[in-house]
Amino acid sequence: MITGVVILGLAAVLATGCSKKEEPAQTGAQQEQHAPAQGMKNATLIADLEARLKDDPKNPDVLWRLGDAYFDAKQFNESVRNYKKVLEVKPGEADLYNDLGLSLHYLGDSAEAVRYIDEGIKKNPYHQRIWLTKGFILAYGTGDLEGAKAAWEKANALNPESQIGKAASEYLALVNKK
Repeated sequence: MITGVVILGLAAVLATGCSKKEEPAQTGAQQEQHAPAQGMKNATLIADLEARLKDDPKNPDVLWRLGDAYFDAKQFNESVRNYKKVLEVKPGEADLYNDLGLSLHYLGDSAEAVRYIDEGIKKNPYHQRIWLTKGFILAYGTGDLEGAKAAWEKANALNPESQIGKAASEYLALVNKK
């Protein structure tokens, strides 16, 4: 089986799997030092977005950003609720299915997560991140290493030079070593 360190590394990469822009990686010490400030920032952002929804409760951009803010705050029930609201008004975005699937996985519902991931893949089979996420959920949520390898192979094949393609390649190498 894959070591705990690899699991944590993969989880760290995919924790930024929601559709927002990526920020530079921080060390564990930097993350701990900024955790209280980040928590306050998330709380402020969530309150602001919730207030904006009162004026326009079906605004997909605000709902999606709110889902991302809840995801960052590790409030996955709330991120799922908001991502599903976005699906009601703006279906078809592979990033959204990725975000929803990852949130469901973190809630312990990997089977439902894979269902949404597969829906997203049907919407856009060339979306690289969703293939990486599918591999993660299959490997660590359902224990399907063969399915995970196939998903990571697809993620890598789509663009082996991208950050996601390189991550998929690294996970494949680790799984193949076992």
